[in-house]
Amino acid sequence: MGLEIRNGRPYYYRKVRRDGKVTSEYVGSGTTAEYAALLDERDYYDREEQRQQDRQQREADRTADLELLNLERTLNELFTAVAVASGYHKVKRQWRKKRQK
Repeated sequence: MGLEIRNGRPYYYRKVRRDGKVTSEYVGSGTTAEYAALLDERDYYDREEQRQQDRQQREADRTADLELLNLERTLNELFTAVAVASGYHKVKRQWRKKRQK
């Protein structure tokens, strides 16, 4: 972060992006600077932890989606096999019973 020591005294500058440029924003000096730096650092780690949890949730969702997709394919294959064995066929994506002659 932007905690700087000048002449033995801490000064805190927060980096802020404005109009696509990074600028330094003066926050305070002395004890105020140290507390502000600690709070910003804690916020940074909290956001990083949240990002990690979000990544893990997305990965779990992706895994569940793949399992469901595989289950759907298996069920479609099973249904097709049962339908064909029962005398059905597909016409324009619709299952129809074969005519008896």
